[in-house]
Amino acid sequence: MKKILLALTAVVLFAGSAVAGEKIVEVVNADEVFQKGYIQVIGESEAGQSRYRAKRAAEVVAQRRMLEIFQGLRLSGTTTVRDGMLTSERVRTTVQGTLRGAVPCGESFDRTEGYARVCLRLNLHGRDSVYSAFDEIIVKEPEELKVRDIPAFKPETLPEVVVPAVEQKIDEVPAKAENVQAPEETEKVEAPVQTTEPASQKIQEAVATPVDGIIVDVRNFDFKPALVNRILTEKNEVLFDPSKVLNQVLIERGCGGYTTDLQKARALLESWGSKSPMVLKGKTVQNVTDAVVSVEDASTVFAYDQKYNLLAQARVVFVLK
Repeated sequence: MKKILLALTAVVLFAGSAVAGEKIVEVVNADEVFQKGYIQVIGESEAGQSRYRAKRAAEVVAQRRMLEIFQGLRLSGTTTVRDGMLTSERVRTTVQGTLRGAVPCGESFDRTEGYARVCLRLNLHGRDSVYSAFDEIIVKEPEELKVRDIPAFKPETLPEVVVPAVEQKIDEVPAKAENVQAPEETEKVEAPVQTTEPASQKIQEAVATPVDGIIVDVRNFDFKPALVNRILTEKNEVLFDPSKVLNQVLIERGCGGYTTDLQKARALLESWGSKSPMVLKGKTVQNVTDAVVSVEDASTVFAYDQKYNLLAQARVVFVLK
């Protein structure tokens, strides 16, 4: 009876956290880590040990495995956590502190063989998470993460209308003034040619058609999730990056979400309170972590953001291939 109870205990300890009865597995692939929101590793000890020694040995193996996976994650661009540790004392210290936030997610001990298995999980979001440890660096010292400093995107605005001002001046000038141009000459004055749709018009459209979330489709490119993902324009300006996100939201969501399916992207945004997201088709990708969109799409997003503050809430989901 005791053997049966021990076997049942082992099964329960390694039951899946998402679906009851599902066996715990490692989550170590970078794309999967960012999609699920955590790193999960399992350490196994050598056989022939007491329960205590086996468990301690398994924990050491799991911690070493956790560090290995964490170091392989991207900070930004082509820079990994490992690269950052080599070049920045601040990053190295932050990584060491971050790993202390890893929490147990299951354990088992085989009495017959004398070996143990221990599961550890490191959350990307929330309290004692990766983003809670890195938020100060990400927002205030992005150069530590090798993030290039490029200008923020601002759409072109409507130029001043000249014709009404000219007509008003003509009405006010006495008829006998010597230097007054004849009315037929003023009629030839043309307004400046409007080459791009003004941001003000986009804002009016935003008021009429609510958009409270952004889906960036980058399935045609080699886009990689990172601690810092950005949306740039074709003119190499920043539309979205962590500096635009509220601190607490950054800790809870990072630079947004990641999935491989449009419907899942909409479902994720809906869980964040977004009811009517728009889909942006990526034009290309820079440094594997920066999605590039058209200036026209960027102007539209800018306008919606003025009305609905969606970027500060990080209501952004990247759809990966």
